[in-house]
Amino acid sequence: MASRIDKLIDQAERTNEAIRNLTALVLPLITQAAPPPVKRATAIAPRIQEEGAEAYFDAIRGVVQLIEDTPSNVRMNNPIKTAKKVRSTAQKRNDKMQSQAFEMANSALRKTNGQLRKGKTQRDVAVRAQKELKRMKNGTKKGQVRKTARRAYEGPRKSGGGRRGR
Repeated sequence: MASRIDKLIDQAERTNEAIRNLTALVLPLITQAAPPPVKRATAIAPRIQEEGAEAYFDAIRGVVQLIEDTPSNVRMNNPIKTAKKVRSTAQKRNDKMQSQAFEMANSALRKTNGQLRKGKTQRDVAVRAQKELKRMKNGTKKGQVRKTARRAYEGPRKSGGGRRGR
């Protein structure tokens, strides 16, 4: 691990050095028409860049060294703990119903040996499970007829008068 990190840091240092060399070539061309105070300020820019890069890469190497010096059992036994997400009762109930819906869909679309029936895909299972979940949430039970379907089947009422006549 350390060798790969060292190689990456070395590559970053080489890239930074190339950028500083390019800056040293281009900066005088840009500042030729600049006023004298700007020229004096740009004269020290390469030195500032070099010292900044040196401090930056020293800090990175120090962090890597600190990680390498830490025993592996300490790193593995103390992972960074994140706050556990609290799940609401509704989420738990929905997940339970969804798992039941998938069980029902799988049992309907799979053979006894576990293979999907001919022409069926996992997408079909998921679509059917979503429909089952919708039915479970709405409360329509097996054999139950929705009011709108019953009214359409029965046709107009014979008592006449609609709601006012009652």
